[in-house]
Amino acid sequence: MNYKSLLKTTAATSIAAMLLTITTGCVTAPGYNAYGDLYEDIYKDSSVYKKHKKTIKAIDNDLYRPAIEQKAANKVSNMGYRVEDVKYKKGDSKIKVKARRGGEDYKIELAYPSYNVIKIKED
Repeated sequence: MNYKSLLKTTAATSIAAMLLTITTGCVTAPGYNAYGDLYEDIYKDSSVYKKHKKTIKAIDNDLYRPAIEQKAANKVSNMGYRVEDVKYKKGDSKIKVKARRGGEDYKIELAYPSYNVIKIKED
């Protein structure tokens, strides 16, 4: 058997297999759900979704907020303040904390997600 023709056949087969693998990988990318994309818009137009839209958003907004507020309260408390109130809204880059120290009221703003102090204002 001729080694040149064997080498050409092997190279051509390898390239074809590689291209087939890449093409198949692109079509079936992990995490892709064709049915989800297809039916998601139909679901959002349904009366059930519209009826419970506020409830769904409220659950989504409140999912991580308690943990974020607790971490902010711990940060301010470790700075020597007594925390009275913490407010955070989803999507906001600030966490607002009302605290007391030495008989004085303070408003403290923390950056989210770094929890660094942005501003301390005497109230």
